[in-house]
Amino acid sequence: MPLNPSEILNNRYRIIKLLGQGGFGAVYRAWDMNLQKACAVKENLETPAELSAQFMREATTLANLVHPNMPRVIDHFSLPQHGQYLVMDFVEGENLETKLIKAGPLPYPQAVFWIGQISDALDYLHNQCASPIIHCDLKPSNILLGLDMAAYVIDFGLARFLFSAPN
Repeated sequence: MPLNPSEILNNRYRIIKLLGQGGFGAVYRAWDMNLQKACAVKENLETPAELSAQFMREATTLANLVHPNMPRVIDHFSLPQHGQYLVMDFVEGENLETKLIKAGPLPYPQAVFWIGQISDALDYLHNQCASPIIHCDLKPSNILLGLDMAAYVIDFGLARFLFSAPN
């Protein structure tokens, strides 16, 4: 069931509007009432015990990543009978798929610039020493083009976290 505008999650995040919805949940623009700034809240509705543990492991891993071409995960929590939530930096912009539909092919210099940023983010993910991360769903709709003209890799819902075995 979608969250309603003005609904408050975890006594901190006020929902502003739905940004997108998929089979396992939705993403909302929200307002962080503690930090007084916009954020994105990703809701995961699939919460069986095994998936719940995987979500928490992934949330913790993502929260420790810092790259200029990936929104930061700033919080995560579960609400019984509701779902699990990731709170991320909100990046104002549009996805690459929408941009291509509206404007057609990108000018070569712009395409090379964004491909370089995306490649740098993927290299960063793949080279996490303790736990390489494979995105698994890289496509134009999962590349966000910010108003700052940077490309951001988003939506790690299908990512594979290659956790190292404990010693």
